[in-house]
Amino acid sequence: MIVAQLSDIHADGSAERLQRLDQVLAWLRPMRPDAIIVSGDLAEFEHADSYAAVADRLDSTGSPFYVVPGNVDDHRAMGRVFGAQMGWGDQRPLNCVGQVGTDLRVIGLDVTVAGAHHGDAAPVLDWLAATLDQDGPPALIFQHQHPFLCGIDDKDRNICRNGDRLAQVIMTARNPVLGLTCGHVHRPMFTRFAERAATMAPSVTRANRLRLDGREPAISDPPGLLVHHLRDGRLVSHVVMVGS
Repeated sequence: MIVAQLSDIHADGSAERLQRLDQVLAWLRPMRPDAIIVSGDLAEFEHADSYAAVADRLDSTGSPFYVVPGNVDDHRAMGRVFGAQMGWGDQRPLNCVGQVGTDLRVIGLDVTVAGAHHGDAAPVLDWLAATLDQDGPPALIFQHQHPFLCGIDDKDRNICRNGDRLAQVIMTARNPVLGLTCGHVHRPMFTRFAERAATMAPSVTRANRLRLDGREPAISDPPGLLVHHLRDGRLVSHVVMVGS
């Protein structure tokens, strides 16, 4: 089973941002993923038109897809375009859940905080605990802001807060969680969270430089995505950078 993860498209009404998305989807289509998850920041300007353009492109893949908002998304405009499909009402948070085949659930958490760049898991913990208590296959959780320290200079000030409480819900859930994945920092990375694999997808829009301990190589990465592969209960995540 294959779940593709896109993140940080940052559509803004310009052709350039959508061209980067088209580049990623052109690579992805022959893979025919069983589902696509988008971990936030779909649009930052011209939200209504940008969401419609992104939705049309996701629809064209033929794969079911699931989205959560990021810190630059407009929740109201996002709800008008994606709400019916995601099962959203008029109220936040805009969480989602879907079953992929018989072996996996994808659970999307809206950890955004109105008017802020950081996230907060606290408002979604009861919903997540109840969802994980329902009968179903193991879950892959996705959200926008990272609940683990990434170490990149200045990026951890905009972390998802209450990560310790999120980890406790995951570790004590009746049904298993295979891993957690996110976006937000515009760089791929791999670590552990709640005693499970944790990943961050590269961005579709321009990447941030890898700035560690004041050292900053002069690089500019192409658009990319994660490809999560599930077989025999084991989840392996692949980084794919598309183009140059």
